[in-house]
Amino acid sequence: MNEDKLSELYLFKQDKDRHIGRLIAKSHRLVREIASEFLRAKGYTNFRVGHMVALIHIDLEGSNINNLASLAGVTKQAMSKLVKELQDEGFVSIEKHPNDARTLIVKLSDKGISTMLHWKECTANIESKFAEVIGLEKVEQLKNILSDVVSNYDSNNSLFMSDKSLLNQNLADSNPSTY
Repeated sequence: MNEDKLSELYLFKQDKDRHIGRLIAKSHRLVREIASEFLRAKGYTNFRVGHMVALIHIDLEGSNINNLASLAGVTKQAMSKLVKELQDEGFVSIEKHPNDARTLIVKLSDKGISTMLHWKECTANIESKFAEVIGLEKVEQLKNILSDVVSNYDSNNSLFMSDKSLLNQNLADSNPSTY
């Protein structure tokens, strides 16, 4: 093996703890752990990230499955399955559209509303844990930087991990994790 390549590889590996992919992946796992702990304390035992992807898109007056699927970037069938899971757990209710009996309207139940408010508390808790380490100003900077990156990739229709891939990843996961 070429000494220059080995030397280059050695230097690359020496800095592995600062590779952006590794830092983001480890940060994501940390956020999941903090969120899981927080939500378990609130009584959530069978709640996945994919559930939040759907809940976050439900309008206060209700949304139809086609719109939810479009907003989350998933198929109507995948959203229907997710909505059924949410209904079975009591997070949403389903009604027929008053003007079109073929269309179902998904509404947040009282439990779904409480869940969204718990999620709001959970995100504030995560931010406060990060602020304990880096300070509130740097947390805001981090959010702004990540928002810029995500917005850039979203607007360019990149292969960046969308709600669709996040939901599909969670639907494929046979071991539901709390989030």
